[in-house]
Amino acid sequence: METQYHSLTHHQHQQQQMSIRTLMIATIVGITIGGPLLALMGFIFLATMALFVATSPLLVIFSPVILGAVFVAVAALAGFGAAGLLAIAGLSALGWVFRLVKSGQLQQGLEGVTGKLLETGENTEKEWGDDLKLSEQKSPENVTSANRA
Repeated sequence: METQYHSLTHHQHQQQQMSIRTLMIATIVGITIGGPLLALMGFIFLATMALFVATSPLLVIFSPVILGAVFVAVAALAGFGAAGLLAIAGLSALGWVFRLVKSGQLQQGLEGVTGKLLETGENTEKEWGDDLKLSEQKSPENVTSANRA
């Protein structure tokens, strides 16, 4: 029993030594990799702040020009967006018309529309003709000649 206890404590002692050894290796590797990264991060932060302090007066001086350029860039992007949307709308309309032509519905629809246009044109011609006759009868020249007769 004592030998079992002794082997068990020896095994725990060995695991504890391995964990301490692993911890030391991990710490050394962490410092080796993390140290330069931390230093680089600090350098980049300091460089950024120095550039910000140096360029702040330039930003204030040139802000009207920069603002105008931003407005132009935004307008150009809006124009390109509108052109893209109109292109999509045009392509979908062409696709719709192509499907109508392919199915034969467009020809039937055109015949009906043509008939309606002809009827409307004939009705308009009759109405304009009647209006012209009325205005011709009511014109001052016709009224004076009718009074003279």
